[in-house]
Amino acid sequence: MGRFISWLKKHAPVVDTHYRIGMRVIKTVSAVGICLIVALFTGGMDSATNSTVAAMVTIKATQDETVRTGVYRVLGTLIGGVTGILTVMIGLFLPYYNEGLFVVVIPLVLLFNLYLCNVLNMQDSCVISCVVTIVVAAHVVADASVGESLLFTLIRLRDTFTGVAVATVMNVFPHLISGRMKKNKADETGDGSVS
Repeated sequence: MGRFISWLKKHAPVVDTHYRIGMRVIKTVSAVGICLIVALFTGGMDSATNSTVAAMVTIKATQDETVRTGVYRVLGTLIGGVTGILTVMIGLFLPYYNEGLFVVVIPLVLLFNLYLCNVLNMQDSCVISCVVTIVVAAHVVADASVGESLLFTLIRLRDTFTGVAVATVMNVFPHLISGRMKKNKADETGDGSVS
């Protein structure tokens, strides 16, 4: 038991009593709040889940990381949607798909999905692409049509884009304001450069 306690003390997180909420946390919760407001008018809690998760995953420490993550998330969602619809179409034409053949088809489509992401040098899109493929492909098992799956994919893409856009604006906006404030202060004090 003593070894376990020693190991736990060594590897367990330590309480940081000096932690203060920083700007990244404020930007993240603000982005989530904005996504929830947008979801009120667009699609309810389903939209809120997709857009808020996209916003939380997208916000990073720097503007460049945020934009890069957002682009890869949107592209991954698009690739996943397309391969998911491909799975739906395959499922409509294969006998016994809903009776269990999907356990072979979906992994094969995921193999293609991962191959495509890697060929396109979009390794950061692999996970979200596979998640979207599986979510869309699961609609076949529930007997959804290709049209319903396409609509589902488009809504998911819209929600992801909303979350990414909000996160990007939230991460860039404070820097724009502080940059303008510094510029205005320099202009007022005469410290700005003269052209």
